[in-house]
Parts: sequence; structure tokens; C-alpha cells
Amino acid sequence: MRCLPYVLLGTLLLPFFAGAGGGLPSAQAAGGCEGTIENPVWNKTVQRHALVPFSSSWNEPYYGDDVWEGDGGKGSSSGSSAPLNDELHPEEYWMYNPSWPLPPLEPFTAGHYITMEVGNDSVGALRFNLSSSHRTTFCVTLSSLVGNDTSPVDADVYLMTKSQYNRYENVYQMVHGGWWMWDAAFSDQDELDLSNIPPEWRSFDPTGWQSYRDVHQYESRSSATFSVSLDGPEVYSSLFGSDDWQDFYLVIDTWNNSHDTDAPAPETVVVAEVTVIAESRSVLFPPWTVPLVLLGAFATLIIVPVVLNKRYMEAGLGAADASALSSTSVPHLEQVGSGGEG
Repeated sequence: MRCLPYVLLGTLLLPFFAGAGGGLPSAQAAGGCEGTIENPVWNKTVQRHALVPFSSSWNEPYYGDDVWEGDGGKGSSSGSSAPLNDELHPEEYWMYNPSWPLPPLEPFTAGHYITMEVGNDSVGALRFNLSSSHRTTFCVTLSSLVGNDTSPVDADVYLMTKSQYNRYENVYQMVHGGWWMWDAAFSDQDELDLSNIPPEWRSFDPTGWQSYRDVHQYESRSSATFSVSLDGPEVYSSLFGSDDWQDFYLVIDTWNNSHDTDAPAPETVVVAEVTVIAESRSVLFPPWTVPLVLLGAFATLIIVPVVLNKRYMEAGLGAADASALSSTSVPHLEQVGSGGEG
């Protein structure tokens, strides 16, 4: 029992000494994209999406209207901010006009290698149903395509949930003429910058959007590698509706969005080479273990000083010492009264 306080104190201070030493390996964002690769089963394990400046779900052209071009199905909406250019927009019609409702995807538990072309001032996205029992690693390499030559090019890479991607899609359509009522308000690109919006109001601003966990955004770069491990299935619950299952979107962004540090439109076609690897997680801790560990840490901070103080106050007051004090006799000196003899 005498060693208990020291054990508790050592357990409390161990993380501090471990962090100060050089014995622990440095943290890695991802473990690499090497593993078994399978061919993607489109619309079952992954689905391709796109956002293009010449088409908007809010201002979609109809057959018979003058906005349709003789280009095999690609149209240019009247509110578009950019004309159609086949050389800069290789996307096919079904990518930016998918059939609704979207098909449910199988949990992603394998590896895929996918190459997709993203047009200028556009968005290319891959939809996944990420598994919480697997650690998913994304490796993205971006290059420009001019003729048959390729070279590295800077763009933006984001990971979003379905709800986040829907809001991001609305902002894209808003900026590209999908919402005619906003044309005057956002005629100047500087008005879209988040630096002009106070942080406490950004979530309420119509142009505000964010990436998954507010960290999976990799801007103005030609490559990105990151991993995601889910605590559980990503489900958003509502007080007035049913649970909303969240798929994930890997977004390749080639337009000048509202983030201050994003890359401008490259004025070329961007080729994205995407490798996605899913690794089975051997040890899965339920989400409630996190508050349990924190509770234990706070309890240790309270208990250790109390136990140490109690041991200190009881030091030297053992049973043996008490009996020794009671059996010791104290000498008693008597003084003889002085008296004179007559």
C-alpha cells in the first residue's frame, strides 16, 4: 500500500516524459496507398459526380430552348458565367445530371485506383460509403493535360459528407448563375472571401461551407495523402425527422471558391489520379471510451494529491511509535522543602 501513491503519480506523469523523449515514432497522416486494388463497380462501390459552369440544376435548359447547343447533349444555361468549351470540359452529361434518387452504395472495404478528368472552373467528385470498421487512405495526384503532355498542377482536394457537399454544391451553383437573385450580390469575387465574414457568422452565411471535421481540406497543391477512421457510421439525427445516412465525397476543386487560400482556376483540364485503400482495423474502441478515459484522468488528478497528503500526515504516527511513547517514563524530581531549625 505504501507504493500506491507513487504508482498513481508515475501513471499520471508518464505521458509527459514519453512525449519529451525521442523513442516514439512521429505521427503519420496516412500509411501509404499500397494494397490490393480492385476495379471499381460503378454505382455500387463508388459513383462519379461533377459540377460544371455551363449547367445548373436551378437553371437547367430544356429541349426546344435556344440554349441547347449541337454538341451531343451539353447545354449552356442562360445564367452561366462561362461558355461551353469542349476542350476545357471533358465531363459527360450523366456526371452533372445524375438520376435521382442516388443508388445506395456498398460499404467501401477494398482498394480502388481511379483516374478522372476535371474541367476548368469545375468540380469532380467521387461518392463513397465509408466503413467504420476500416481505415480508409486517400492518395490524390493532380496534373494538367495539354494535348498528350501532362505536368503537375495545383488545385484543391476536399473530403465532405453528403450534407456538406450539398451545401458546397449550392454555393457553386449560386456563384455560377444558378441563383439569379444573387448575381448582383456576388458580382465581385472578393465578396465571397471568408475573411470578410466574421467567424461567428460564417456558418449562417449562404456562401459558407466546410470540409469533414473542418480539417480535410488540402488547397493549392498538386498532391494530397490522408486517412480517415470513423468512430461509427456517420448518421445525422434530427429532432423532427428520421436519421440521415451520410455518404462521403472526395472533391477535386478547380474553381476559385470562397476560401482565401484555395487555388484559382487552372485554365486547363486537370487529371486526378486517385488511389483509395481500405484497411481492416484490428482493435475498435467504442465511442464511449473517450469520455471514460477523460473521466479517469480527472479522477486521478483529484485522488493522487489526496492520497499523498494523507500519507504525509500519517507519517511517524504508526502503532509501534504510539506504544513506544506511552511506555516511556519521564523522570520526576521532587524538591525537598527547606526549613530552618531553631
